[in-house]
Amino acid sequence: MNYLKTFLPHIFGNKKGKSFVLPADLNWEKLSFEEKLMFYTLRSDIETFTDTLVVSELTTSQIYHLLSFREHLPKEFLNDLVGHYPVEYTTFNNAIDGVVLNKAQVQEILNHKTYKLTLIALFQKDRSIPGRLFIRRADGSFVHRSNGDLWSMKVLGTSGRGLPFNHSNGTTPCGVYTVDSVMPEANKNADFGKFRRLIVNFLGTSPNDENIKQFLPCSQHTNSWWTPSIVGRDLGRSLLRIHGTGRINKNPFSSYFPMIPSSGCLTTTETTAFGLKEVNDQRALLDTLMAALNLPITYENESKIHGLLYVIEFDGTYQALEFRS
Repeated sequence: MNYLKTFLPHIFGNKKGKSFVLPADLNWEKLSFEEKLMFYTLRSDIETFTDTLVVSELTTSQIYHLLSFREHLPKEFLNDLVGHYPVEYTTFNNAIDGVVLNKAQVQEILNHKTYKLTLIALFQKDRSIPGRLFIRRADGSFVHRSNGDLWSMKVLGTSGRGLPFNHSNGTTPCGVYTVDSVMPEANKNADFGKFRRLIVNFLGTSPNDENIKQFLPCSQHTNSWWTPSIVGRDLGRSLLRIHGTGRINKNPFSSYFPMIPSSGCLTTTETTAFGLKEVNDQRALLDTLMAALNLPITYENESKIHGLLYVIEFDGTYQALEFRS
């Protein structure tokens, strides 16, 4: 059983209030730090767990996990935690606050040359609404269609379990990532669709977060919109992907119909709408990325897709932005 997928939503997600049955026997030694926090919280006994911790010896991952459960922590323990780790506390709060960029700030990113293939995913603050994905070539020009229209596609970056980014299986964190090829094969088609999924990785740790700042305009080095990816990385989130899905959204009234939310990845549309029109956006995305890299569109060249990914929350509409060709 994946305990976090099953029980975390009862605390932080979209299943609060529903009945659930906790496992009768748990191998506490094999549980992750987040799982222990979860089960002690569900049993209304989190103080028993925090009493075993030495605050001065916590890792960054443990600090952020504890702060993610701060509303459940004993007040004295929380005060001690914040007192010991003011920098991590500030970083965490900045990430949780979730800075939404305005038109001018997003335009800065669109104009900022990284000399790498770049995917830019723009979302509203409400992640249950699909965003738009754009592709910028290494020379800084945006991909357009043959008729001259800007190339873009719908993309969803929400959690199917209603969890925020600072928990396993939560919403895709805002920030800057690398795109590092594709998975070796298109397997687990029910979850990930019939085309290979793109591998998305966090940027590694570096002094003063220079690994991320090198890909940002100087004016945004002190802006905290990208800190969710820092916290997500240090929490230990992993296995982020861009993929389609073999599942079907049977609710035409959902805000993201016909798309399917995931466990924290970015998802593309892969469906047959009402049995009439087949949509294979993951296939179109892979082909467009290869073309943007001046590669022949072949199965073998999918593995040569490398670049950057920006995940951004934006308070406007993409039609108000300039995408230079």
